[in-house]
Amino acid sequence: MHCIKKFRLSIKISCHSLIIKKLISLIHLNSGGIQINILIERAYVIDALKLIEVQNKGFHDDFILYGECPAYDESEEAMIEHIRNLIVYKVMLDGEIIGDIIVRRRENNNYYLRVISIIPEYCNLGIGSKALKHIEKDNSDALEWELITPHKSLRNHYFYEKFGYKKIGEVVHSDMLTLWQYKKAM
Repeated sequence: MHCIKKFRLSIKISCHSLIIKKLISLIHLNSGGIQINILIERAYVIDALKLIEVQNKGFHDDFILYGECPAYDESEEAMIEHIRNLIVYKVMLDGEIIGDIIVRRRENNNYYLRVISIIPEYCNLGIGSKALKHIEKDNSDALEWELITPHKSLRNHYFYEKFGYKKIGEVVHSDMLTLWQYKKAM
């Protein structure tokens, strides 16, 4: 019995240590008099299908508008590859994944924000703003951030410009989709 207790204790300590390493941020938002607690933490391979679902909800309107969207309907294999090789966060509310963030660290402390997505039901609550501030703080060695966003996504343009991102160019992705390139020096 004594050995079993020690074993359970060591598992509990190991799990607690793992949680401390993976727990990234607990954000308290006060939206319309209602306080919501958002948890941002690194994603695991087991989260891949849910992250794809979240991205599909978040990028559905872009997919309908342009007939394509680079982050829409990604394969499970691609998402697992992102989780293993990039910095992938899940944004959670009450234990449910409601958003995701995918960041690629490039050379010379240059970071590329591949995805920041919050499902539509949770937009306009300040979650995206808090998430963007969080990843910039969590990756504090960044000297520059870059990203792309669709040319007709005026809301995205305003969002990124509000945080100091500057449009630096345009990339024609297809006949239907031109992407605006943004950069922010830290």
